[in-house]
Amino acid sequence: MSTNAIPMRQNEDATLKFMRARQRTYSVAEGLLIFQILLTVVVPVAGAVMTLFYPGLRPHFAALALIVLLLDTVVLDRKYRKLIKHAAKLGEMFDCQVLELPWNNFVVGERPEAEDIGAAARAFSKRHDDSNILNWYPVAAGDLPLALGRIVCQRTNLRYDSQLRRSFGTIIIVVVAVVVIGLLIAGLAQDLNFTAWILTFAPATPLLSWAGREYFRQRDTADLLEELMKKARGFWDRALAGSCDTDACLEESREFQNAIYLRRSTSPLIIPYLYRIKRMQLEDEMNDAASNFLAEYQARQARA
Repeated sequence: MSTNAIPMRQNEDATLKFMRARQRTYSVAEGLLIFQILLTVVVPVAGAVMTLFYPGLRPHFAALALIVLLLDTVVLDRKYRKLIKHAAKLGEMFDCQVLELPWNNFVVGERPEAEDIGAAARAFSKRHDDSNILNWYPVAAGDLPLALGRIVCQRTNLRYDSQLRRSFGTIIIVVVAVVVIGLLIAGLAQDLNFTAWILTFAPATPLLSWAGREYFRQRDTADLLEELMKKARGFWDRALAGSCDTDACLEESREFQNAIYLRRSTSPLIIPYLYRIKRMQLEDEMNDAASNFLAEYQARQARA
């Protein structure tokens, strides 16, 4: 028997509705992200390559690069951020239900409308089953007292996200390096003068803008997550030692949840394919960590 209701609550249909809606919202945001990448990465790089062979197109592609940069900044990025914030609220509803946390209206704002949640959840269910959203948190967290199980689940959020963002940042650097070095070599091979090389490189400026923005966003977010993980470990040690009572632990967990929500609502997505590639590895790590925390608790109980 579980010590708390986390394993059961996270798989109840009424709770999964929030996760279905969240995943649907993230899916729409991911589609927008892919469109951004096509506009700011693929099109500019293709333009830069074409101008090596058709120099007369350089002014046209340079103008296109400026249009793409403006569209990305003024329209696409704002829509993208709005979707992320909405998905973060849906994730907050799931966490509050599963972890038995109070809703913080001051930090999170109003809950999404029931009609919007239902529509997004149904849209998700038309294309997906629930296999990828069941047991979202480690089952081992259910064998801990609720206050400790919450900490393990909240730390899981932080660790999972941090590792994905570090990997995505590395991919961004590699892609930019390959493109820049490739254009440099191509320019040298064609013996371009400095002005011609700059004009050839100009169409790729949206790529550099996107890559620089995304890399630093991902790195800064990962740094923040890892700092929160250290604090979560300290919180676990205090709670395990009995230094906070039920109400105090609940209050501190709510403060951690505030930080998790703010990170979710302001941080950029990663490319969806990376999540699918690394998911199995990260879930194994999640379950290993939960088992270790459970072993710590059991060892302390045995000594008591």
